[in-house]
Amino acid sequence: DRRDPAVLPAIRDLARTGPAALRTVAVGVLDRQDDVPSLPIFLQAATDDDAGLAQAAKIALGRLEGESVNPDLLARLSHATGKTRGVLIELAGRRQLSQALPAVVTAAKDPDPAIRRAAVEAVGALGTETQVADLVPLLQKASNAKERGDLEKALRAICSRAGQRCVPNILPLTKSQEPTQRVTGLQLMAAVGGPQALTAVKAAINDPVETVQDEAVRALTAWPSNWPAAEGVAEPLLTLAKSGRKNAHQIQGVRGYLAAVEEDKTLAPAAKVTRVRELVPFLKRPEEKRLAIALLGTLAVPESLSLLTTFAAEPETTEEACLAVVTLIGRDPAKVGTKEARSQALRTVVDKSKTAKTRTKAEELLKDTQ
Repeated sequence: DRRDPAVLPAIRDLARTGPAALRTVAVGVLDRQDDVPSLPIFLQAATDDDAGLAQAAKIALGRLEGESVNPDLLARLSHATGKTRGVLIELAGRRQLSQALPAVVTAAKDPDPAIRRAAVEAVGALGTETQVADLVPLLQKASNAKERGDLEKALRAICSRAGQRCVPNILPLTKSQEPTQRVTGLQLMAAVGGPQALTAVKAAINDPVETVQDEAVRALTAWPSNWPAAEGVAEPLLTLAKSGRKNAHQIQGVRGYLAAVEEDKTLAPAAKVTRVRELVPFLKRPEEKRLAIALLGTLAVPESLSLLTTFAAEPETTEEACLAVVTLIGRDPAKVGTKEARSQALRTVVDKSKTAKTRTKAEELLKDTQ
């Protein structure tokens, strides 16, 4: 606690030998001192069978400072074996030692499962699109669910950083003979985005395997939320809403299409209303109709008011549409139509709504149109 350098040799000795609990305390003291000469001691402790001691040593190694630390760790990695090699690989990921990537990628093919696991995690932390090409073949050959999960996690981490540059290396997964690999490929395409990825996802909607179709639909309908600036997503979503293979696909298509229209910054409000109107015949459930009403309620144009009045005539959406009408007119009356059009819409609200607050607001607004 006094941070007296004279005591460090004694603490180092304790960190090397003695009961695990005492060694753990000593490692913690050396960690707080940021004692670079203790690096070999930390490495030894990091491979110990006592989990608490090993974890304390790994934490110390992860944050140890000093110009000589990273070169020392890299040099040790080149000839390390067994548990020490695994620890050094883990540290390469924690400390972002990109110079270690060649050795780490090689270790991802090691016969020892523990080494492979540490290496795959480190590649996920350090890798670029180049390492996607290294991991995809390993995923294609993975023999158990845990290993596949580790590889998929690493690939997602890289794809989230490298983006569209990963697409060429992901494509083999989307064309695999194995449906589960095609599903993984689609998930990764959704993570990277871009026109090439969108093309691959659209094609997979017609995959012969239902689970792959479902994943393609999920990816496509989530596209507007993930990539609001993405071009070309509205058309396949509308097609899905109109003629999806399953009712669930059509519902997802409707929701995705409405999200795409809402997020499209290139469309004027009137054009957005036109897109919604095109979708209306395919809105079969109240839930989707309410989503359309919510979008129309943000579009201050006469066309929006007209369509909302139509929804107000349907019992299942009357209240939502009436509320949207009074909100729209109350917020910006001049933009949503002539006095006559506003008056007609408000009379519909007074006539149809069963909510006193909504009717009262409509009656107040009606006075302004007379």
